[in-house]
Amino acid sequence: MNVTDLFEDEAPVIKKRGEHILVVDDEADVREGLGKLLEMEGYDVTTAENGLVAVERAKLQRFDLVLTDLRMPGMDGVETLMELKRLHPGMPVIVVTAYASHETAARCEREGAYGYVMKPFDLDELLQVIEEAVPTGRGPLQS
Repeated sequence: MNVTDLFEDEAPVIKKRGEHILVVDDEADVREGLGKLLEMEGYDVTTAENGLVAVERAKLQRFDLVLTDLRMPGMDGVETLMELKRLHPGMPVIVVTAYASHETAARCEREGAYGYVMKPFDLDELLQVIEEAVPTGRGPLQS
């Protein structure tokens, strides 16, 4: 999957925000592309190539938000979500996937995901979910 397949809009103009987001995806082009787009929005971004690396990074520092892919080898997105919520219960985690199902969305919600976003996604919509999640630092979205 090419990162350009993920977004329907042009990259935004750089704005300074400062919140720190952890982007977790096993596909390097997606991980790095999304990271660069978020940096252009003014976020500080750290990336992790899998759930295990994400958890290790979260042990060393707290992030304002985590975006994690669902399907990854080893520790999948739900397991990553569960471990991150154990470490930092108030940290918002958004699960991003190209393999959406009602069952998976319900499981992510039960495990405390702030949101569940399907690929390919509209960048403005993703940024709106991020902006809603970051200032609150609260629990999951209620449908």
